[in-house]
Amino acid sequence: MKTRCAILLSFAAAVCTFGSIDAAAQIVATRTGDVRGVTSAGITSFKGIPYAAPPLGALRWKPPQPPSSWQTVLVAEKTGPACMQSKGEIDARIPISEDCLYLNVWRPAAAQPNARLPVMVFIHGGGFVGETASSSLTDASSLARNGVIAVTLNYRVGRFGWFAYPELSAEAGEAATGNFGMMDQLAALRWVRDNIAAFGGDPARVTLFGESAGGISVNALMGVAAARGLFSAAITESGFGRNNAAPLNAAETMGAAFAKAAGASDLAALRALPAETVLSTAADDPNAAPPGLILDGKLMQANIAEVFAKGAQARIPWIVGSNNYEASLYSDRIANPDATLNALPDKIRDRALAIYDPSKTGNKSAVVAWLLTDKTFTEPARLLARLHARSGAPVYRYFFSYVPENGRGRLPGAAHGDELRYVFAQFGADPKLKIKFTDADKRMAALVERYWTNFARTHDPNGGNAPPWPRDRRDDVLVLDWLGPHATRGFRKRELDFVAHDVPKL
Repeated sequence: MKTRCAILLSFAAAVCTFGSIDAAAQIVATRTGDVRGVTSAGITSFKGIPYAAPPLGALRWKPPQPPSSWQTVLVAEKTGPACMQSKGEIDARIPISEDCLYLNVWRPAAAQPNARLPVMVFIHGGGFVGETASSSLTDASSLARNGVIAVTLNYRVGRFGWFAYPELSAEAGEAATGNFGMMDQLAALRWVRDNIAAFGGDPARVTLFGESAGGISVNALMGVAAARGLFSAAITESGFGRNNAAPLNAAETMGAAFAKAAGASDLAALRALPAETVLSTAADDPNAAPPGLILDGKLMQANIAEVFAKGAQARIPWIVGSNNYEASLYSDRIANPDATLNALPDKIRDRALAIYDPSKTGNKSAVVAWLLTDKTFTEPARLLARLHARSGAPVYRYFFSYVPENGRGRLPGAAHGDELRYVFAQFGADPKLKIKFTDADKRMAALVERYWTNFARTHDPNGGNAPPWPRDRRDDVLVLDWLGPHATRGFRKRELDFVAHDVPKL
């Protein structure tokens, strides 16, 4: 224990930095026009760069179109609006608009156009219905300080990003339909391919990473033919794994139910609806809800696990993992654990209690929390990692269970999304947690960032004084907790075998 803690305590000193420059801003020539960034503390950021035309009017529910060129220098100092979503999903200070296809770039200020630095492109989460790249929680300045070019992007969410309708399918013909949010992600990746060299990045060395719905997107894009060659490595954070996309006919039925509820008789009427009407009409009706990923037969031809089982995914280096309290997503079930446990067959319920409460404490909420975490996150990550390893591509698994120093003893674990604070090293005030973060927490962030940026640089997270992280060959997992990182072979085999083979879908 002391050895691991000592490693973690001394690690932050190894983080590399780039010198700052005197100029307050820099200008970069993109294919559509010049952009001027803002330099602060050795990092130059370029925020609110349009990577596609505004998807308004006739472009609603169409593949993203190229942005218009501009003649004067675009001052890229503010992030673009978040895509249309419920206002309660994000910081109220962030504007929301249907005109939202913007991305942000961070680079070391001293980087030259010929630097060929590794590139990291982040896809945000939000259940395919919310969140944004405009949040301060995913400001990538700290990642760039590790010697990479970092990019974050908005993509259409909710009914604007994931929508099928019979007329839309007919309009698309042989092209893809429905997954407009994924089409946006692809457009942003093509923008990176075409423009990132001007910022000092290497378009041949792009690591795609995402969390939650962003992690699902990474998994899906690994299996999409149109994405081949747009990224050379991937990181999936809490990306579920066994989740299924909606068949096109089912998604079309949902779209038709929405159109009826909105009083729209055809596609032209749907495109003419006010954005607020599209957002709010039948929002809580499962028959009319946005479906998320859609099996359209063109862009998405099979579910993620099926693609991996066939070995049809991109055979690239991959980091995949999740947190130890992903059950934070299911607070209502944890508060009422009997409802979940009693829905299980008697023998399965008895085994769950024996496996997850071996000391017989009677804490059913903890049993349900572990059961849900393992069923929906930990075991699916193991499944996909095993399938990907068959291809011969390197796989590195992690399990994040670090709890902030001042939260130990009262927080049940690392909740869904908690690792993002350490990936992006964002330690501002958190009114929900009511925690003051410490130097120990920041050292963990330095370690996580080093692993992530090592991987972007060499497609191997090891190096730079980071404690060893083994490839996943026999269910090898790097546990990231407050004791320091430690590798475990056959990680939680009994629990994960149980939920994989015996526990029905929860």
